[in-house]
Amino acid sequence: MIIEIIISELDFYLIERVRELRLKSNLSQVMLAHKLGVSEGYIGNIENPKQPAKYNIRMLSRIAIALELESYVDLFPSKPFSNDLVKIKINLFDKGEIKKEEYQQGDVIERFKKLSITPLSEKEILEYDKRRIKNKS
Repeated sequence: MIIEIIISELDFYLIERVRELRLKSNLSQVMLAHKLGVSEGYIGNIENPKQPAKYNIRMLSRIAIALELESYVDLFPSKPFSNDLVKIKINLFDKGEIKKEEYQQGDVIERFKKLSITPLSEKEILEYDKRRIKNKS
């Protein structure tokens, strides 16, 4: 299934990085949620590219502790992204296409392929922000 999402490039990176670190730590979404003291669906909502949920700075700090990271550097990219909001087109793999028995515990199973990343123009960002404000009211 091909979907297109608009997201901060940094948010997208952090969501995928936390997922990667979670899997390398042999933690399920539920296990990480329990360590963080959040609902069982919280991590699933964040990791679902079709959902608008994102991590905040406080939660990233709690995740770093839960994953026993040495430094926040382990979470963040080595340099700032040049784009704020981007339109990312991804091909979500069908769960049936992923053969879990081929992977060992702790392996990161790819769940999509990035097809394109397009920075939003200033005008598109303003329109996006207006829609978000309108939808909140």
